[in-house]
Amino acid sequence: MRLIEFNGEARPLFDWAQRTGISSDTLAKRLNSGWSMEEALTTPVGKQGRKPKPTLAPSIAHALPALRDYQRDMHAAHRQMTRSVRLFVRQMEEQMAELRHSLDQHMAAQREEAHRNAAASHTRGVGQKAQEIVRDRCSRVAQESV
Repeated sequence: MRLIEFNGEARPLFDWAQRTGISSDTLAKRLNSGWSMEEALTTPVGKQGRKPKPTLAPSIAHALPALRDYQRDMHAAHRQMTRSVRLFVRQMEEQMAELRHSLDQHMAAQREEAHRNAAASHTRGVGQKAQEIVRDRCSRVAQESV
């Protein structure tokens, strides 16, 4: 804590900043730059070190409204394009979801058909042999009777 003495009073820098309305940073910079206590505490803060804002050239100043209009129009066009792209992407995602769904259904139907064919081939062999035996017997009986 830095004590500063002025007019017979010793106070911390922070207290002097509150009493004078000058920030403690400004007071510390002034004192570190070699200002006297009286100058640092009594000189009002002003625009001493600030540079004036540059003025725009007349040609640019006249072009600014047109540039603002152009910027506004481009911003609106960009928003519209963004909406269009988002809508397109959303539609494509919906179509892809429908295609995936129909492909899943198709694949499930093929699996079911393959399963039925496999099950039928196992039972077909059993029934087929029995039918062949009956045919063979019928043909032998027919042959014997002839």
